[in-house]
Amino acid sequence: MKRKIIPILLVLAVAGAAVWWFLLRPKKEEETILAGSIEARTVEVGSLVGGRVATVHVDEGDRVEAGQPLVTFETDLQDLQIAEQSARIAEARANLERTRIGPRREEVQRARIDYESAEVDRKRFEQLWKQGVVARREYDGAQVKAALALETLREAQRGGRREDIASAEAALAQAERQLSYLERQRQETVVTAPASGVVETMDLRPGDLVGANQPVASLLEENQLWVRVYVPEPQLGQVHPGQPAAVFIDTYPDRAFPGKVVEISNQGEYTPRNLQTLDQRSDQVFGVKVRIDPSPDLKAGMSATVRLDQAGSQPQSKLGSLRR
Repeated sequence: MKRKIIPILLVLAVAGAAVWWFLLRPKKEEETILAGSIEARTVEVGSLVGGRVATVHVDEGDRVEAGQPLVTFETDLQDLQIAEQSARIAEARANLERTRIGPRREEVQRARIDYESAEVDRKRFEQLWKQGVVARREYDGAQVKAALALETLREAQRGGRREDIASAEAALAQAERQLSYLERQRQETVVTAPASGVVETMDLRPGDLVGANQPVASLLEENQLWVRVYVPEPQLGQVHPGQPAAVFIDTYPDRAFPGKVVEISNQGEYTPRNLQTLDQRSDQVFGVKVRIDPSPDLKAGMSATVRLDQAGSQPQSKLGSLRR
């Protein structure tokens, strides 16, 4: 009798252990695994003027900060143009100052002497004309010469006209604007990073010629690399902003790229649009944006698999437990 009881007890013990294992043991949360493709925002960096490359400051894969030099072009031609325009500005400024001050005292004095001399000749010719020694035409010539000398003296005494001053000011302003334009072109000889990021492409060497408005490098902006995935509605409660994620790509299947959920769409997408049963709700999906830490190994368009970390996920609804 005892021999029959022992096997029965063993069978019951095994059955009890199996029941506990499948029904009563703590269940591990299922991983949320989603598929999508990598999207990125890249910046094509170039120069408005181009030129011959003098120095390449970075290589592909380097991390750069905003404002950091990437490529420097030769500047000898721009420097010559700036020096020439600076000389023109100095000339225009001197001309404006001369116009404002007007003629020098020596010039005014010379104009007075010329007038006095012309007036003496006019009076002498007037007497000779009255005496009949000279013709009226010679007297008229002396009279015109004296009048012109008088007007020249008055002009010298008045100084520069407002119109002349305004013209000189406009010439100076135009020369200064041209210098600003040349200096701005000079700045374009140094190509800098517009934002922090990683150099994705850089294929230049010193001596290379680069055309104006031609990109010289491609930057992957920091925090601007992400995967767009779509989460079925029953799993949406397992996803929340800030949730850590691991991203895998086919090229590096054993390498996990860290990321996190940064955006969840507020509106779902339906296929079909009219839901008839509870099971069809699994066809309703919500777009989720998972941001990835920047890396030169990641390219836009790559297929990616996203594994969401369930630690700290929001509690599931009662409806989800009922459906299970």
